[in-house]
Amino acid sequence: MRIDISCFLILSFINSVKLIDDECYMTVPEIGKQYGYESEVHLVRTKDDYILELHRFPCRMNEKCDKFSKRPIVFMQHGLLADGFSWIPNLANQSTGFVFADSGFDVWIANSRGTPASQKHVGYGPENKKFWNFTWQQMSEFDLTSSIDYVLKETKQEFVYYLGHSQGTMIMFSRLAEDKDFSKKIRHFHALAPVATVSHIGGLFGLFGKQFLTYAEILLGRLPYSPLSIPRTVQKMISYMCSKFLMQNICTLDIGFIDGNEKMFNQSRVGVYLCHTPAATSVKDLQHWIQLVKSQKVAKFDYGKDGNMAEYGQPTPPVYDLTQIDTPTYLYWSRDDILADTQDIRDSILSKMKKTIAGSIELPHYSHMDFVFGIKAAFDLYPGIIKTIKDDFNRYQITRRLRKVS
Repeated sequence: MRIDISCFLILSFINSVKLIDDECYMTVPEIGKQYGYESEVHLVRTKDDYILELHRFPCRMNEKCDKFSKRPIVFMQHGLLADGFSWIPNLANQSTGFVFADSGFDVWIANSRGTPASQKHVGYGPENKKFWNFTWQQMSEFDLTSSIDYVLKETKQEFVYYLGHSQGTMIMFSRLAEDKDFSKKIRHFHALAPVATVSHIGGLFGLFGKQFLTYAEILLGRLPYSPLSIPRTVQKMISYMCSKFLMQNICTLDIGFIDGNEKMFNQSRVGVYLCHTPAATSVKDLQHWIQLVKSQKVAKFDYGKDGNMAEYGQPTPPVYDLTQIDTPTYLYWSRDDILADTQDIRDSILSKMKKTIAGSIELPHYSHMDFVFGIKAAFDLYPGIIKTIKDDFNRYQITRRLRKVS
């Protein structure tokens, strides 16, 4: 009898999976195609031999365009436990990637190592533990630089406008702090829910406290070079349950428990969100974030005294000096964001980057994920960014023409 019941439940789930929104099974380019956007998939090989997928939307909806025309390039970098989907989670007129494409931008969307689209390596695959030996530090040093260089070579342009969310801001802060040559390739840095130090973090991290994080770090340290992900079957099951009308509010509350009150989600798409999010990363990446909460510094991965001597030539991990950043930077933040806390933004970013902060914009009532998943962002956040970039690009083109004439 128990076997019969188990079989019935399994068969019921298999049948119900067919009812999940089609976008659950689609890649970013496939979702774009569904909405009428021409898309491209580009493969980038990093200096440490990871193979990354970049997704490009070069034209407006239902439009054929000159892909080599001189238009502003917007490079979009997702956050922790996310991938390129976070830039196209809603309907076309509500999703960052599509809104920017329809505004005439050449949109390039990154997928960091470890995410479903970027689980390839020249020497081995994700089944090998070596594959998962990385944190956001390697994303900054290798993924970001290789991807930006590829985009500039492909488009024959000199710079990009960078749009990062959460961890996507951290990897840019750290790269700009260390690499002056790289900074010349970033015309503007637009930081959504910016994160550097995480001393005042709320949500699950803040709830459990630093003592719990110490135990968590020890536990994660015993699971080196492992993936941090949810089995695809389980993720589909969660997605199916959360797509049901009565469960949408409950699932939204669960997300809010992690990173704040999600008032701006399109609840009818919560099932789709959860089919793509969380995306995979490494256990070591999460361990690095726990180290940052404890140390209250913007530092490289801490291997312990002996390990640090071997890796960095000093007993403690190097700290990134944000005062070295000279790229015009725009911050978009909210007092209701419990992960990118306002005190951390003041202490670690505003106070150290006074000369390069071109704008600091508060978005009332935005939680951490609302900057990319919220349906209001297309109306009260993105238009300002679009205008800022277009105005700057027009000035750049005028200046360039005048130089040619003279």
